[in-house]
Amino acid sequence: MQALLRFFIELCALRRAPQDLPSSPFLLGITALADLGAGILIGLTADVAWWLTTLQSATEIAFTLLVLYAVLSVRQRPARFLQAATALTGSSAVLGLAALLPLSLNAPPLQETDLALIGAFVLLGLVIWGIVVSGHIFRHTFDLTLGAGIAASIALEIITVMLVTGLFGAG
Repeated sequence: MQALLRFFIELCALRRAPQDLPSSPFLLGITALADLGAGILIGLTADVAWWLTTLQSATEIAFTLLVLYAVLSVRQRPARFLQAATALTGSSAVLGLAALLPLSLNAPPLQETDLALIGAFVLLGLVIWGIVVSGHIFRHTFDLTLGAGIAASIALEIITVMLVTGLFGAG
């Protein structure tokens, strides 16, 4: 388990690639559950109802994996799905857990303090870094440049946020 966590930290540091992971449905299940758990913890830290944050997180994960599978199928590379999906969910879980501390600095919510401002900037940095990490994963999965992978990551993030917000509101 420690080696797996180390792998995802190295992936988030752009030192590893999704093809370095085993192609395992079980591992994808574990990382998807970890990503769901991290998403729920983030929502609870932000004072979102547990049932709503669970639905939002599950929808985000399901939509991301559906888009990934569809694009890989269209590009005739479905064999890369398990590794890419595991990399996306595992890195998202790691970055989500890292976001808990800066998010918790804004307690009570929306109170303007210097600590809350620092937390907001750290959180913004983590969001940007998460897009870079997803871009790195897309670069390796789809044989793109890093810039094109980041562009794809931004597009997917925008569409996902629009979908989740449209379905469930801002939370």
